[in-house]
Amino acid sequence: MDIYLVDLIQTCIYMMKIQTLSFSNYKAFLTEQTVVIKPITLLIGKNSSGKSSIAKLFTLLENSLSGIYEEPLMLSNNDVSLGGEFRDLVYNRQPSVPVNFSLGFDDAHYLNVSVLSTTAEYELKILKWEYISPKFTLKLSYSPSTGYTDSKGIRYTCSFKGFVPQELKTDDGTDLLHHISADLRLDVDYIGPFRILPDRQFHLIGKMVYDKLGVKGEYAYPILGVSEYMNDDLHHKVGAWYKEHFNGWELKINSKNRPYLEVFLSKDDAEINIVDVGQGMNQALPLVVRANISNPNSIIVLEQPELHLHPAAHADLAELFARSAKNYQQSFIIETHAENFILRIRKLIIDNDFGLTEDDVVIYWVDDAENEGQELLEITIDKEGGLSNWPEGVFNENLDEILEIKNALKRKRSQSNDI
Repeated sequence: MDIYLVDLIQTCIYMMKIQTLSFSNYKAFLTEQTVVIKPITLLIGKNSSGKSSIAKLFTLLENSLSGIYEEPLMLSNNDVSLGGEFRDLVYNRQPSVPVNFSLGFDDAHYLNVSVLSTTAEYELKILKWEYISPKFTLKLSYSPSTGYTDSKGIRYTCSFKGFVPQELKTDDGTDLLHHISADLRLDVDYIGPFRILPDRQFHLIGKMVYDKLGVKGEYAYPILGVSEYMNDDLHHKVGAWYKEHFNGWELKINSKNRPYLEVFLSKDDAEINIVDVGQGMNQALPLVVRANISNPNSIIVLEQPELHLHPAAHADLAELFARSAKNYQQSFIIETHAENFILRIRKLIIDNDFGLTEDDVVIYWVDDAENEGQELLEITIDKEGGLSNWPEGVFNENLDEILEIKNALKRKRSQSNDI
């Protein structure tokens, strides 16, 4: 998939849209957990509960479905690391137990895959592979003695790149590869919690096409430079958003010394290079850039987008992402600790002024399971902004602090009266 900055992002490879993702024996999750992919999917929970493992999983599966890499699972995916060896992916780091993934796409297409580490410590093998579609279904299992066989014991000659079969034949030579859709892919743009601090100047290197913004949002700046050079709308949209939400400071591109460019903030007669302002304004830039780019069916994974921002800006980002999801038909997977983020989403559902409904949002609380590992609690928002299954005590910290202040004040007044 290539991103071209010509008015809006365009994608040149058709992909089915992913609807659900299930996994088991993965990282902190022993039993099967399912994430329904909505335009806005929020991951909340305590620190080290497993939210990041879910967020990063999308980058892993993107490469597994690309048909490019030999290995079923890559531990480093587009600079997103999931560990140093296969056991780091597996619950309790037991490589002798398979890790399992199930993906549901639109048009009733499903792919279920189990991956196991063989006796050779670093060799991974697809242990089970199941493809389901309205017109064709095939379930294969692997054993060292028989190779791949279906449920009837028929042997198959198979080879894979990632999860994608490159050869799929029965013992009699019948080729079944044409039955497998080539459209089961993911297009993931992952931006981590710590975005890159920009240089005072950057320069265009002749590259006009970017497929991602980068884990640290590092390509946001050259993308804006290309936008300004091509005179498309992207840099104007980003600048206008800054002006509206950052107290009148409009973001602009200074290209007088091209190919050297500057990003600066302008208000009245004042101009300030973005490196000279608070971190919140430059940390937000990659997020605002990505939200103003259209790439239908893509998945934008954001970890803690609220970092370094004032609480009021948390809500503004939530609205920006929701509008982007609806206007550009793309999905946001957002790991957040920001209460204001969820509050704004609830308000947007009530207002429904740009079409965001209760069916467009789902929240997952990641917590300890009753037996072992972690589990997901699905929380929905109704059309009146009400929450289902809200865990007790979550985001009650502000109320608790207010109560503590009141109690402290009562104690102080009581002590004063006793004197």
